[in-house]
Amino acid sequence: MAYYTGRTGALYLTSTGTGGVTPASSEQALKIRDWSLETTLELLETTTIDTAVKGFTPGAVSSTGSATVLYYRREGTTSTEPGVQFDQFLGKLMKSTNAGVTEADRVGIVLRVGATGGSGDDIKDDIAFNAYITSASLAVNTGELASVAIQFTVDGPFRELIDA
Repeated sequence: MAYYTGRTGALYLTSTGTGGVTPASSEQALKIRDWSLETTLELLETTTIDTAVKGFTPGAVSSTGSATVLYYRREGTTSTEPGVQFDQFLGKLMKSTNAGVTEADRVGIVLRVGATGGSGDDIKDDIAFNAYITSASLAVNTGELASVAIQFTVDGPFRELIDA
């Protein structure tokens, strides 16, 4: 039986295509302190005026989450450098133009509960989805690492992971 700790958790960025996510297509661009995910089912009441006990039917499912990522910059200019990807990730919400947020700012995210990435890893505990970043809050405290608390809303269903 495997037990996981926060030390094995990770957040990966992916392409936002409609196909499955493979571990090779994900980039661990963000160093994280923590992440959480909450999924909620709306229940629609089916009670009629002549019944004494309420009845329900399932409605829509929605998911939101949050993460605290460490703010860092690594030298390099290629799109695979973690610092560059971090800047691109924050750029999905923190705009430097008047264009605003568009559908192109949707990000693919994989939350990893289990072991860190690598070839042959078991990814059955990974959670993949497309999302919009809805909030980003930078914090700088004396004696601590600078961090960015983000909140996101899942867009559409969870994505299937393909264990290549």
